[in-house]
Amino acid sequence: MTTMNQPMLDSVDPEIMDRLVTRRDAIRHGASVSSTVAAGLAMGSVPVVIAALSRDAFAQTPSAVLDVLQFAFILESLENEFYRAVLGTSAVAAQNAAFATVRAQIPASAREVFAQIQKHEQQHTDFLRSTAIPLFGGTAPRLDANDFDFTGGNGSGNGPFLQATTRLDHLLLVAQAVEDTGVRAYKGQAGRLLINGDDRADVALESALRIHSVEARHAAKIRRIRRSLNLGDTSLRFSGYVRGGGVAAAGAGNISNPPAGAVAALGLIYGGEDNTVHTVFNGSAAADIDAATLSGMEVIGDATARRDAAMMAFDEPLTKEQVIAIVRGFIRDDAARGLP
Repeated sequence: MTTMNQPMLDSVDPEIMDRLVTRRDAIRHGASVSSTVAAGLAMGSVPVVIAALSRDAFAQTPSAVLDVLQFAFILESLENEFYRAVLGTSAVAAQNAAFATVRAQIPASAREVFAQIQKHEQQHTDFLRSTAIPLFGGTAPRLDANDFDFTGGNGSGNGPFLQATTRLDHLLLVAQAVEDTGVRAYKGQAGRLLINGDDRADVALESALRIHSVEARHAAKIRRIRRSLNLGDTSLRFSGYVRGGGVAAAGAGNISNPPAGAVAALGLIYGGEDNTVHTVFNGSAAADIDAATLSGMEVIGDATARRDAAMMAFDEPLTKEQVIAIVRGFIRDDAARGLP
């Protein structure tokens, strides 16, 4: 790890530094410089310049960026249509009717939250469809409300999350899980949005990171709603942070007799969230550190409290393949919608 007395550049992997120096020399001799690098140089910001040069040295291709954006559109469309169905504003009457029973149970304050979240999801899908995806020469996957099965039954309408259409606690758990999946998915794909000297990628990356933060706030708000409706349930918390991994991280203690398929899906959504070990560069080589055992942590409590704090400090990423395994059941004819 970098110490207070160690120059920042000395803490960068030599192989990485070789590429950065090559890129720096090219800029000095008149090669093009991306807007991010220019901004970093103008601000005199060493971290910004290093990050930008790293992006230019380890760049992705436009096709990789387009793949991420199209995949993001599928996820955002799923979320948008889910909230529209819950609120009864879907363009498909059958989707509205499916949630009629649980809709009557939603408190007015929670319904206002759902309405605001839906507006955000609509903005995300509109931006991806009309701006981000065309920026890379692509078109958004063809999707409408008929293409989703919010029970997770892959078109049967009788999947493991069917109870979310009739029971408020189940609905709120599904809403939280959907948002948490989005948070982890965006983090897992962020690295694929780095592209060499292309300002379009700056737009894509900045937008993805903003959407990531919005999805995280959605998840935190839904957690607080769940706890406010179940004040005596300590498996639910007012905090928006994810604690633990697997089903335990979902806070499903107030869900009686959850279907096995739902338990399995929650295990995928929150799998690995209990990780506290992270890889860093210690000045000479890659090294693993356990954030739960770092010295100097100002955490009140015992080792369990320290571990909880370390787990909650990081969002663990999901790969595209992991996300597909989670959402496949919610999309009818998934292969035709861009899911391999």
